[in-house]
Amino acid sequence: MRNKRHEGYTVKEFNRSAGGYDESQLVKSFQRRTQNLIINRMQLEKGMSILDLGCGTGLGTIDIAARLEGSGKVIGLDLSDKMIEQAKKKLTIFNFNNVIFEVGSGSSLDYVDYFDYVLSTNAFHHFYRKEEIFSRVYKALKQKGSFIIQDICDDFFMMEIVDIAGKIGERAHVGSTTSEELKELFLSTGFKNVEIEKKKLNWFWGIMIGEGKKGVWN
Repeated sequence: MRNKRHEGYTVKEFNRSAGGYDESQLVKSFQRRTQNLIINRMQLEKGMSILDLGCGTGLGTIDIAARLEGSGKVIGLDLSDKMIEQAKKKLTIFNFNNVIFEVGSGSSLDYVDYFDYVLSTNAFHHFYRKEEIFSRVYKALKQKGSFIIQDICDDFFMMEIVDIAGKIGERAHVGSTTSEELKELFLSTGFKNVEIEKKKLNWFWGIMIGEGKKGVWN
């Protein structure tokens, strides 16, 4: 019940901001930069299947589709139907046939051995049942698939303040974690070769990038 209540808060808050979301200073100065950091580290190859979890208005999802040059499949998933509406509008401009935008959440994933990559950028602090989502992502990945998480990091003092403020002022904000807590989430749900990188973007923003692989290979 609590998860359904949280999803309701999330939908309401992001539906309200969807129309002007791409023009916000947060997106322009921070989120687009961090999306590019993640996409640049992915070893994308034509024909891959990718899931963008918490895709928002689809900017990062479409960037990935462009790099696949029309091949494979890229699915953008978000709880907010208004965010998905914005994402679908972009598709009418870019006209990529390898992209699907759907309303949904990580806690309802039912794919099995399907994706080469699952990624989530700037959304981890909104995940309510984090362990359940990690477990579902694990099942959804192919044997050599990877899960990449990027989010604010509580190892940085200012991000702790942001986390506390979010919990007080934003019902959709569940909470960010430390890098060690993120690593433990990966390991406890079966991921291997887990790597966590901490990065300071400026005097204020500090992020972490975590990647775990479903299988182990050379």
